[in-house]
Amino acid sequence: MSSLHFQLMPIPAGEFQMGSTAVEVDRAVERWQDHLIDPDYKPVFRRWLEKESPAHRVAVEAFHLARFPVTNGQYRAFVEHTGHAPSRSLRERLPDDHPVWGLSGADIEAFLSWARDLTGMALRLPTEAEWEYAARGPKHLEYPFGNEFDSQRCNTHESGLGTTTSVFRYADYPSPFGVCDMAGNVEEWTASPYAPYPGGDFIQDNLTEALGQQYAVLRGGSAECGGDLTRCARRHGPHPRFELIGFRLAF
Repeated sequence: MSSLHFQLMPIPAGEFQMGSTAVEVDRAVERWQDHLIDPDYKPVFRRWLEKESPAHRVAVEAFHLARFPVTNGQYRAFVEHTGHAPSRSLRERLPDDHPVWGLSGADIEAFLSWARDLTGMALRLPTEAEWEYAARGPKHLEYPFGNEFDSQRCNTHESGLGTTTSVFRYADYPSPFGVCDMAGNVEEWTASPYAPYPGGDFIQDNLTEALGQQYAVLRGGSAECGGDLTRCARRHGPHPRFELIGFRLAF
């Protein structure tokens, strides 16, 4: 992958069921509550997942989403062209084909501005709805690669790798729209601040304790998170405990 090339996959317009039904929340709790990285979270786990409810229909206009998260190589090109401070992943000399991580929202905005000038395209972060639609596809998948979790198809805590991997490593297990690495490796920023879904409750949890009432929604899980975060419906945020947070481009 050229450091200056952004491969954008076309995502057709469509309507999908965003979030989780009560039955789907129950199923996720049963599947994951005994496999949490921190068992102390078990009593509040269901409440966290209730941020996914109620399920509701959402129409998404056609857009493009990058096939891979932004890489260290791409971010390095930005740093070299602009003099912007390097990300932590660059300071740690991680490979160019790994996703970039260890940056702020302001860093991402600066990168987007540079990328827009470079390409002449109105590049941006995906919305939360766009991200979930691109991950689920038309069949309402539980995970971007299918309906069953598989630690061989994504880089999470269960994979035992302990750090990021090449964005190409799991390219044989894309989402239904051909988008790769939407499960694990690095969590991904979206353009959407957390808010309850229509008819849902505002959920106070460890994210609101750490970040306040409004924070950007992250999606997809990471190498330092458990597989429960790779569920397409799971809503997370930039908790200070986690560092492996990156992003991908939308258009």
